Amino acid sequence: MPEIPTTIKKKELVEKKREQIILAAIKLYSEKGFHKTTIKHISEEAGVSQGSIYDYIRTKEDIFALLHDYMTTFLMDEISCTTEDIQDPSEKLRKVVHTEFNQLYNWSDPILLMYQEAHVLSKPFKKQLVEREKKHVLLYENILKNCIKKGILRNFNTRIAANLLVSMMHAYIVRRWDLAKHITPGEMERAVLDIFLHGLVTQNGLESEQRQDDKFLEGKTILIVNGSTAIGKGLSSFLLSKGARLALHADDISVDTEWLSSFQINSENIKFYSIKDYGELTSHLFDQILSDFGHISAVIQDFNASDKKEKLPSNLSQLNQRLESNFRCAEDLPILLEKSMTKSGSGRILYIAPGAWDSRTNPLNYQVLKAGVVSLTKAMAKRLASSRINVNCIVPGFISGIELPEMEREKTSDLLDLIPLKCMGELQDVLDAVYYFISDVSKYVTGQILDVTGGIS
Repeated sequence: MPEIPTTIKKKELVEKKREQIILAAIKLYSEKGFHKTTIKHISEEAGVSQGSIYDYIRTKEDIFALLHDYMTTFLMDEISCTTEDIQDPSEKLRKVVHTEFNQLYNWSDPILLMYQEAHVLSKPFKKQLVEREKKHVLLYENILKNCIKKGILRNFNTRIAANLLVSMMHAYIVRRWDLAKHITPGEMERAVLDIFLHGLVTQNGLESEQRQDDKFLEGKTILIVNGSTAIGKGLSSFLLSKGARLALHADDISVDTEWLSSFQINSENIKFYSIKDYGELTSHLFDQILSDFGHISAVIQDFNASDKKEKLPSNLSQLNQRLESNFRCAEDLPILLEKSMTKSGSGRILYIAPGAWDSRTNPLNYQVLKAGVVSLTKAMAKRLASSRINVNCIVPGFISGIELPEMEREKTSDLLDLIPLKCMGELQDVLDAVYYFISDVSKYVTGQILDVTGGIS
């Protein structure tokens, strides 16, 4: 139960009385609605005097929080009980979906109430609610990971898939004004599983074209240098979802446990080479990466700051140190790559220049670093063209979804006046540009600078 103060010392009595209050609240909320139901109504229905009810709860918000906790606990207990002896992950997935649909049907009114009235909760209670929902989704995510490991499902982002699956099931409640009139819970359950597991596209439809596009990177190894940046993390998830194998080199990726946990299902497709454990990207380390993966198809080097809160160096000396480190790696890599990529007849090197946010913190140093990356791109493109290695560069604009210093967040509204398209960019805009440059459609493109900036030159 949530941490709600009580004057009663006996834990068993508190749990018993609170369950009476919750069940009474469910009945009354369904009949009268949340706002028309008073504490007095609930106390009468629960058989608890209005004076003593405050020994167990303080407000209707407490009841709301207890209600969510009660239903979630009930669901998790049911799932644990019904799947205890099931080993096959696909069978477990079907059983869990069936169990949740049963609860959705039995508790449809209070679940709908959760969606409609969650705004009444204070921040601490909302945080608790979100944490419990994360555990709920994680249950599905773990089952999906096991399905992938067993080869039952293809590799994909399980965080997205788990949230989509839960949302598809809950659509029966949220949109019951239409679905409940035409579809039984059983039909909805079968439809959700069928759409989720098999999709709607026929073999003769768009499927073949989409699958061919998705398969382009399958089995190919991509080395990401400075892979712990905000862009690097998004890029890693994106490329893994396309079937690529990743070698990530960065300052200290071992500390970001939440990010690393998202790669658990792809442990065979990704390996981290932190500077702390492996050192700088030397010829020795590169040989080890080749030994681990066999071949590298593309290298992506991100020149953005590894720490989302880190700004551009404030003085020329610090800037020169960062330039020297980044450019030394950028200059050494082609020498290491040339022999490996030439054997395969092609290769890709892609630089991601500093993002436009840096221009707000230190305009001069931003221009110096960006110009350096642009010059590097053109020089390397000419040098490596005879080896059939394409070298290109992406310059990100003002991309939303990347954490900014507090002072920048306050200024985002006036940035729109600077952007011809009058909107901020999204991380996916950068990821799609990366995919273009490392795919076959850009095989005749080299030495190019692509501004993903909404029109800012």
